[in-house]
Formats: sequence, structure tokens, C-alpha cells
Amino acid sequence: MITHSDVAAYDRDGVVCLRQAFDAAWVERLRAAVERDLAAPGPHATNFAEGSTPGRFFGDMYMWRYDPEFRAAALDSPAPAIAARMMDSGSADFFYDQLFVKEPGTVHPTPWHQDQPYWPVKGWQITSVWIALDPIDRSNGAVEFIAGSHRWGVNYRPTPFRKGHEIKFTDSDLVPIPDIDADRTKYDIRWWKMAPGDCLVFHAMIVHGAPGNDTAGARRRGLSLRYTGDDARYDPRPGTFQFPHKPDLAAGAPMTCDLFPRVWPKAA
Repeated sequence: MITHSDVAAYDRDGVVCLRQAFDAAWVERLRAAVERDLAAPGPHATNFAEGSTPGRFFGDMYMWRYDPEFRAAALDSPAPAIAARMMDSGSADFFYDQLFVKEPGTVHPTPWHQDQPYWPVKGWQITSVWIALDPIDRSNGAVEFIAGSHRWGVNYRPTPFRKGHEIKFTDSDLVPIPDIDADRTKYDIRWWKMAPGDCLVFHAMIVHGAPGNDTAGARRRGLSLRYTGDDARYDPRPGTFQFPHKPDLAAGAPMTCDLFPRVWPKAA
């Protein structure tokens, strides 16, 4: 399913779109899991649009710890092998899962950001597999990426997704991210029209964001599964977000532990 040109594009651009990487059965399982989580959100759930715009931009994390379908997606779906192949890594450890649901009429955008500055991990082999569970295009919030930005060599200050959370990042000594939308022509911005079962695979350092869902009836459900590879190391530096419990890892240790299980290669 993954070609040499896909791997080369990921290395060069920091992102690729893989078509129909997850079959209809996986899509339906994950849609049902999303609806369960929307009906009974977990302890880490939030509405990113609250206090900012009408509508709901629902987010949740760590669903794999209590929902068997999210757990299956994280550990047993095609995602671990995809992540390892794209990272060019002999192994893959599951990092965490994150759900993003932009309901129709929710204009709240996903701000431009990099992922890795939020995370207590360092290394190059860190990636996300973002699975589309609805038809997606620009009108309902297709994720946009600046091709090649993973190689800029700059760690930008984390950007708050929700109004009122700015205080979380005011002590960061990292530089603020540029105002990308002020002159979009300066950047090689890529996005893909996606069908359910397509996935984006993108590097933890690529700059990306997404517009709001400006439609009257098209939802945008996306599940992001994060993985780390051979060179990733635990880096509990100040300003990164907290996990459900502190992992049993020393600073600088490989990421494998109970909270970050080894998922590739599969155990015999």
C-alpha cells in the first residue's frame, strides 16, 4: 500500500495522504466509537470553540484507555505499520490518540501550529496518522500543511486552541509562529480532499492548521493516532502537556512503557 514515492514525499514534504488505508469496517467501528464519546465524553474532552464562536469543535484524548474500539485502532489497525514505514523506523510505540469533531456551522479554526513543542518527547521519528471519518474538503475544515516546514529547524511556541488558554504558554521562551494567513502566497500550503478511510500521515514538526466548518450539514470527524519511533526519547521539559499519569520513564529514555506501548512490530 505504501510506495517508495510515498516515503520520499513524507521525508521531503512532511506529509502524505494515503487513500483508503482504512476499510469500511474500520470507518464504521470508529464512527460508532466517536458517537459514544460525544454522548458520554471522557475526562479530557473539551469544546475548542467555547467562548470564541458558535458551534462545537469537540476534542478528546486518551480514549484508547477506556474504549475498546479506539484501543483497537491505536494498537491493532493498519496505523502502527503505516507510522513505522513512514518514519523509516524499525519499531513504533503508541503515543496517544486525539479526536477532532467540527460540527456544521462551527467557524472556529484550528490555529497554525507544530505538534512536537506541546509534547514531552524529542527526536525525529515522531508522526501522526489522521484518519478521515467523513468526506472532507476546504468547506468543512480540511487540514492544511506547509510543505517542507518540518525541516525549518525552528520550534515554535505552542498555540492555544481554545480562547482563555493563552496563559498556558506565556512562559515559553520559544518564538511565536508567523502570521501565516497574513500572506499565504509565501508558503507552499497543501491540503487534500478526503474520503472516509483516507488518512494523512504527517511529521510532528510540520506547521499545520485548518479552517472552520462553514457548511450547513457536513460534519468533519477526524481521529489522530500519534506514534514514536526508534530515536524518540522522553523529554519532560517545562511547558509540555500532562498525561493521565506520569510515565515510568527517566528523562532521555526510549518511549516504550505501559503508557506508550510497543505496537510495531507485532508481538509473536
